[in-house]
Amino acid sequence: MKVSKRDVYILLIFVGILAVVAAYFLVYQPNIESAEALEAENAQLQQRIADLSGKMENKDSYVADTASMKEEMDAILKQFPVDVREEDGVLLAINQELIAPMVIDSIGITANEPTVLPDAEEEDVDHTYEVEEIEEYEAQEGIADEAEQAADAEGGGVANEDMPYVLMQRSVTMNYLVSYDGLKRGVKNISVQDNRMSINNLTVSYDESTGLLSGTTVVDMYCIPGQDKEYVQPNFSSVLLGSDNIFGSLETYGIGQLDLGESAADGEEAEGEAAEGEAAGN
Repeated sequence: MKVSKRDVYILLIFVGILAVVAAYFLVYQPNIESAEALEAENAQLQQRIADLSGKMENKDSYVADTASMKEEMDAILKQFPVDVREEDGVLLAINQELIAPMVIDSIGITANEPTVLPDAEEEDVDHTYEVEEIEEYEAQEGIADEAEQAADAEGGGVANEDMPYVLMQRSVTMNYLVSYDGLKRGVKNISVQDNRMSINNLTVSYDESTGLLSGTTVVDMYCIPGQDKEYVQPNFSSVLLGSDNIFGSLETYGIGQLDLGESAADGEEAEGEAAEGEAAGN
């Protein structure tokens, strides 16, 4: 079969068109898409680098702010004891009796449990970078060690591990009789305590039988475990403990003072008659 030049030209044109189309879809278009993706990623990285560079320029300010916030946190932690135990609640009740004064009928002390705080609204924070990427960038630029050394030198907490501080509370419920003035003194005494505590609930009612106020006060005593300090035992040296006479006062009674009942009296009369008979026989 003889092929004409015209057919050859048409075939060559068709093959060329196929080659151009294949090159476009198989080579050019993938390279264009890859280039666009790399350009977009490069733009994001440039923004992150600019952001991190700005933070690095303000490193001294951040370190100083971190040290200042750490001092404020330490000052707050110092206001809370490391533990609150049952004896602290007992001593509070004893002080209330002495200072108010009041007569406490009973005391209830709960276990030490985490404080339930009101739900706070979560802030919507737009994070523009990831921690791993920051660490990688710092490692590449060699600035991580410099930041940690500067923080340690100025007393900052950047290089230290975070400690999970949890606010704990123990509730003390006191039931008592007190006058109105004594109630006010008792409330003031709670407010001036060195350890952090608050009145969770206070209920009083007038007692007609005594002319006093019958009340119940629930006091929440707070502590923060995990601090770098020790628990301070309460001082009971001023509290009177025990009694010189552990059995109380005893009184002795004669036979005539005891209520022996009819059977015992009849027995005594029979014994008396028998004794008289023996004496008469003798």
